Amino acid sequence: MSGGGVIRGPAGNNDCRIYVGNLPPDIRTKDIEDVFYKYGAIRDIDLKNRRGGPPFAFVEFEDPRDAEDAVHI
Repeated sequence: MSGGGVIRGPAGNNDCRIYVGNLPPDIRTKDIEDVFYKYGAIRDIDLKNRRGGPPFAFVEFEDPRDAEDAVHI
């Protein structure tokens, strides 16, 4: 995942979900999965690729401890 990104800890009330921002325009869900799978089982990846702004995603893990580990990469 070249271009880097911003990772913020658990989004909202869901401790299993993290925000990943400032992604490169050509990012794919598989690219995000390839980076985060090593932290634990992923329940869902919600990739938002809107015109006029950089893509961002929410990655939801099965276990909140895995989300916490992913934030500290």
